[in-house]
Amino acid sequence: MSFHTEGSELLIRAGDEPSRFALPPEVVIVEVTAEGESARHAAALGIGTADLPALLLSQNGKLRVAALRVTPEEVATLTAGDGVAAERILVYGAGWCPDCRNAKRILGDADLSYDEVDIDGDAAAEREVVLRSGGRRVIPTLAFDGRVWAFNPSAPWLRRLVSKIGK
Repeated sequence: MSFHTEGSELLIRAGDEPSRFALPPEVVIVEVTAEGESARHAAALGIGTADLPALLLSQNGKLRVAALRVTPEEVATLTAGDGVAAERILVYGAGWCPDCRNAKRILGDADLSYDEVDIDGDAAAEREVVLRSGGRRVIPTLAFDGRVWAFNPSAPWLRRLVSKIGK
């Protein structure tokens, strides 16, 4: 499988004919490969060759989603903002963080169960967040099955991400 952007479209090639998907204008996509510049960026995010293929989505210049071991279908749904399938959600946050409380409220409104880790009291969890987010201490950080990582997603983006869970 391979994917790349052409103008405002995402092309995914999983067979003979590529599939085309329109991209929201604020989303930037990076296909992560095992070589070259993207491999160096991947290593900085703790993404190894076992995690490939991977997809990075940034919005307004900030990494918002890192998806690991993705299928063509997941690439299409994530770039369209149509959600992700997951059995386990882990919320990295802190008790004082209003964005964390908002994220947990959105998960609760969607009747989704989740585990949470307070990174103020768990140094290993804090290191994981800093590694996966490219060196930033971003909360909330949500991990979906440990493969799709969302970094301080906006409320609408988070609602779209969880829209397929449990369906």
